[in-house]
Amino acid sequence: MDVLIARDAPADLAALRRAAYDFAMPLNAQAILAHPFADIEQVLDDKACMLFALSIGVGSDPTDLAELPYVFEEELQVFPTLPIVLGHPGPWMANPAMGIDRQMLVHGTQRLELHAPLRPGAPFVARNRILELVDKGADSGAIIVTERTLCDKASGALLARIESGTFCRADGGFGGQRDLSHDFKPVPDRAADQECRMPTQPNQALWYRLNGDRNPLHASPAFAARAGFPRPILHGLCTYSIAAHALMKMAGAAARLRSIESRFTKPVFPGETIRVQAWNEPHGMAFRAHVDTRQAMVLDRGLATFA
Repeated sequence: MDVLIARDAPADLAALRRAAYDFAMPLNAQAILAHPFADIEQVLDDKACMLFALSIGVGSDPTDLAELPYVFEEELQVFPTLPIVLGHPGPWMANPAMGIDRQMLVHGTQRLELHAPLRPGAPFVARNRILELVDKGADSGAIIVTERTLCDKASGALLARIESGTFCRADGGFGGQRDLSHDFKPVPDRAADQECRMPTQPNQALWYRLNGDRNPLHASPAFAARAGFPRPILHGLCTYSIAAHALMKMAGAAARLRSIESRFTKPVFPGETIRVQAWNEPHGMAFRAHVDTRQAMVLDRGLATFA
C-alpha cells in the first residue's frame, strides 16, 4: 500500500523531508483525478479469511465459540472488515507523474460500508477510483480520497464500499476544493457508555502484513528508525479492525456490523493494549481508541452502525 505513517516523526526529520520536497515535482492534480484504474478480479479463499481474522487477534482464545467461526473452516464466516485488504490497486502514488511526496504521506481516514456478505470461493470484482482531491493549503497539505467497490462477479451486486483518505502533508497549494465532502463527527462530550481493552501481540504487524501490505515500516527496525520511530509500528488498518472487533463485542452477538469509519491520529506499537471507548447514539455507536501507556489517542471521530 502507499501509506507511510510518519505522523510522530521528529520535527527535524520532517523539516529535512520538506526541504527535499522543494526540489521535487509539485502535485499534479489533473493526473491524479484522471488516473485510470483497471478492474481487479479476485476470489477469496478460506485461508485468506482465517489469516485475516488471526492477524487482528480474533481467535486468541481458541475456546471462544463466538470467534471460532472466523478462524475455523467449518461454517466459516468472513470477518466484517476483511474487505479493506481486498482489491488494492497497488503503488500508483509512486508514479512520478503524480508529483506526490510519498515520504510525507499519512493514512488519514477510513470508511467501510457492508452491503452483502462476501462468500469464500465466489469471484468478485474490485473497482477503484479517485473520489476527491482536497487542497488544505500550501502549509497544510492535500487529501486524496479513493473509493473502492467490491461487486459479485456473477450478479453484479454490490458487496462492500471502501473509502480511504490519504493526507499528503507536503503537497497542498494546487488550488483545489478546500474541504472533504464527508464530515467525521466528534464523539459526544460526556463519559463513554462502554469500553473494551484489546491487547495486541509483539508480532502482530508481522502477521497483518501477510494480508498484502508489505511496507517495511511495519517489519524492519532499521526502516522504522529512518522514519523516526523507535521500532516498527502496527498498520493503521489493523488498529481499525481491532477497534471493529471491540465494538462488535460491545454491541453483542446479535448485532451485525453494517459500516465503520474513523480518523487515524497516532500509530500503535505492536504489543500495546488498545482501549476502545464507545457511546451509544441514535445514529450508531460513536467511538475512539487510546493507548493509555503513552496517553495517545490512536483513533478518533469514529462511528459504527449495526443491523
